[in-house]
Amino acid sequence: MLWKLLLAHVITDFVLQSKKMVENKATIITNLKHCVVLFVFSTIFLINVLDIQIILMLLIISVTHGIIDFLKVKLEKNNQNSKWMYFSIDQLLHLLIIMLAIFIFKNNIWITYQVKIFSIIHAVKWFKIATFFFIITFGGSYFVSLICKSFTEEFGEMAKNVSNSLVNAGKYIGILERIIISASIIAGRYELIGFLIAAKSIIRHHETGNKAFTEYFLVGTFTSFIWAAGFTYLYLAF
Repeated sequence: MLWKLLLAHVITDFVLQSKKMVENKATIITNLKHCVVLFVFSTIFLINVLDIQIILMLLIISVTHGIIDFLKVKLEKNNQNSKWMYFSIDQLLHLLIIMLAIFIFKNNIWITYQVKIFSIIHAVKWFKIATFFFIITFGGSYFVSLICKSFTEEFGEMAKNVSNSLVNAGKYIGILERIIISASIIAGRYELIGFLIAAKSIIRHHETGNKAFTEYFLVGTFTSFIWAAGFTYLYLAF
C-alpha cells in the first residue's frame, strides 16, 4: 500500500504537474485540480482493496497534500533563495502524512512496516555511518579550504578570480564529489572516480590559461579525493 501511494504521489507531483500549475499553486482551483489528480491515481492503484476506510484515507491524504502545497507557495514568495529547502520539507511532510494515514486507518499494515523499519535500524550501524559521513563531507570541506587558503593568500590575483565564482558553489561541489568517491569505493566501482576526474578536467579546461588557478584547482581536487578515499577506507576497516 505504501509504495502504491508513493507512486501516485510521484506521478501527480513530478509527471503530470506542469510548470504553469506550479506557478499557480496559490490559487484554490489549481490546488483542487492537483488534489483530484492525486486522489484519482491513488484510488486506481488501490482499487482491489477499496472500502470506506480507504476512500476516507485517500481523501485526507489528498486534501492535506493541497494544504501543504498551498503553504509552501506562500512561504516561497517571502524567500526565493530557499526554494530547495521548502521543496524538501514539502516532500517530507507528504511522506509523513501518507505514513500517518496508513498508521491510523490500516494499523495492521503499519505493524508490518514497523517490523521491517526496526530490523533495518538495528542491522545498520547508523552512528558509525553518520560520523564518517560528516567527516568526509563537511570535515573534508574544512580541511580542503585550509589547504587552499594558503595558496589563495600567496596568489592574490588567483584569489580574486576564485571569488568571482558562485557563493559556496565550490564547497557543495566538493561535498558532492566526496560522496561520489566514497560511494564508488564502497560499491567497488572505481571507474566512476575516473569518470569524475575526467568530467572535472573537461569543465575546467577553459581555465588552463591561468596557470596559478590550474594549480590551485588541482591542489583542491587531489586533497579532496585523498581525504574522501582515506576516510572511506577507514570506514571499511572499522
